[in-house]
Formats: sequence, structure tokens, C-alpha cells
Amino acid sequence: MSEVRKFIIIDIVISTAAYYGLFIPFHSFIAATAGSMTLPMLIRRTLKLRNGR
Repeated sequence: MSEVRKFIIIDIVISTAAYYGLFIPFHSFIAATAGSMTLPMLIRRTLKLRNGR
């Protein structure tokens, strides 16, 4: 259950927030899409490094 919750929070909630957080000030679909794809990958990589996996 923990992995499902982590997936929902990181991939859906944070990705959507990053999209709108980048789209509204910059009005750029490309920057918003790239940011919403990159941020969850960076978060997952950071969590893996912290956990030592």
C-alpha cells in the first residue's frame, strides 16, 4: 500500500502541480510538460539515494 500511495503522490499530485506551476508563469506548454516529467524522476532518484538502494 505504501508504494501505491507514493506513486499517487509523486506521479499524479506533484507532476500536476509542477505542470501548472510552470505553465502559469511562463505560458509555455513545452516547459511545463518537461518540468512535470522531470520533477517526479528527480524525486524518485533522490528517494532511492537516501534509502541506499
